[in-house]
Amino acid sequence: MLKIACIQPNVYNTKKECYKEIELLLRNLLEKFHNCEIICLPERWVPINDNLAKNIQEEKGEDYNFIKNLAKEYSISIISGGIWEKRKGNFKPAITSYFFNENGEEIGRQDKIHLYSYEKEQFGPGNELIIFKHNHFNFAILICFDMAFFETPRLAIENGADFLISPTQIRKEGMENWDIYLRARALENRVPIIGCNTFGNFFKRTFIGNSKIISFTEGYISPSKLRIIQAPINKSGIIYDKIDLDFPRKLRKLRLVETIEKNIIKVRKIF
Repeated sequence: MLKIACIQPNVYNTKKECYKEIELLLRNLLEKFHNCEIICLPERWVPINDNLAKNIQEEKGEDYNFIKNLAKEYSISIISGGIWEKRKGNFKPAITSYFFNENGEEIGRQDKIHLYSYEKEQFGPGNELIIFKHNHFNFAILICFDMAFFETPRLAIENGADFLISPTQIRKEGMENWDIYLRARALENRVPIIGCNTFGNFFKRTFIGNSKIISFTEGYISPSKLRIIQAPINKSGIIYDKIDLDFPRKLRKLRLVETIEKNIIKVRKIF
């Protein structure tokens, strides 16, 4: 059984305010759900400067250490959301998400593979998909746009991921598409998905939150039935769920044997 939560904080104008908001939501979460194992943050949870270069931190900088210390102080595993950092030897900075265990130890990090829009000019893409281990289960972190392509979620589950965590930054206009992507990826791979979205206003864009934990209703095999827990819209908040990962494992086993390799399907054009 996986006990997991999303924290959906308001993105304030200063980091100090953002840090305070996250810690307050974390305390509220743990008071209500004291047995929670993993917490995920959205892709963006600190303010963005109009000068994008000023948003880039040194590797394992201020935001990294804030989350690392939270994990240790509250004895909770945390997915850091997106952190923009430059690294020695890399021409461009990376958008990366760290996984800290309950002792505040860094287990690893996942770089964003599919860069979106302006990100292609500012950042370098990741080229490696990491499979992390938590207790008896495995998971992958797919940052935002990585969930919009079928190959990254499928590659994760083919390599043993039992659930997918997706820190995102989806503005109001993209919410309908995002909802479809999450449901489709969950269904086509028979895998629970935790999508934690940004809430706030910056770059003259509105981000409304509405984070989601998507799992499966036990007993429904064909057709499968999604179970969706949703965070508030236009409001900071938390969501929590307990997910039985053994049931989707059974669903996934049935689904994957039905897949057909595309290179054995003949294509005949009649135009």
